[in-house]
Amino acid sequence: MVLYCKKQLIVVEKRCIIISMNGLSDKYLSYSEKFVVAVDEVDFLERLKPSAVLQYFQDIATAHADILGIGYDKMREKNMIWVLTRISVKFYRYPQIGEEIVVTTFPKKPNIADAVRDFYMTDSKGNVIVAGSSKWLVIDADSRMIRRCSVLFDYKADEYIPQNPFDGANSTLSDIDEEYGCVMSNTVRLSDLDRNRHMNNARYGDIILNAFDPKKFESEIIKGFDINFLNELRYGDNYCVYRADKDDISSIKADREGTTVFRARICWERND
Repeated sequence: MVLYCKKQLIVVEKRCIIISMNGLSDKYLSYSEKFVVAVDEVDFLERLKPSAVLQYFQDIATAHADILGIGYDKMREKNMIWVLTRISVKFYRYPQIGEEIVVTTFPKKPNIADAVRDFYMTDSKGNVIVAGSSKWLVIDADSRMIRRCSVLFDYKADEYIPQNPFDGANSTLSDIDEEYGCVMSNTVRLSDLDRNRHMNNARYGDIILNAFDPKKFESEIIKGFDINFLNELRYGDNYCVYRADKDDISSIKADREGTTVFRARICWERND
């Protein structure tokens, strides 16, 4: 029996050098960790689950924020918390169980009210196999009002990576009509919560996965997905998931008592 340690820290500095990642060899504000894909992170066809990708990205963003002095504990001292509002992910290749990967995150220069953080998952040769981009807000922990995040960290312009992982990331998703019907309903349980006492963002990856039956995945592959996080889900909340399919796009949303809590979009490719 071979036991894999899920996470091994390989970079513990504010910056690192990406040796081979689509030609990105310059030095930018970034952070990397090495992982080994675990069996519980893949679906029944051994493809990396959306929730696993979101968990990788969340873990590395959390670690980097701590290093930069804007992590959970430091923010709570100011009665502020980071909240994820949008994320976009593209798959170029699915890693296999037991495969060693490196996940790297690059924060962009923060705007007044929001901040963008990009992600790259690379294989042992430095090839990008999954890429992502996310948008974050800072809110008051009590009032939930938006706070300025541009003042939290500020480095020289040339220290932020100028490239985007792909076009169209973090876009606004359109609503879908409820006439398509509820395909799934559920209740937020204790295991869904994070330390901010709302549903952990990685759990939304499982919700969009569970909106389909296995036959869909046997004939098609997820090539990318987007999520807009609109309202919090808390313990005991009941929500209903709606889905509309058109060509190679599936649009998804979840409502809680008439309030939309998130919208998502999945892009599919035929598994020929």
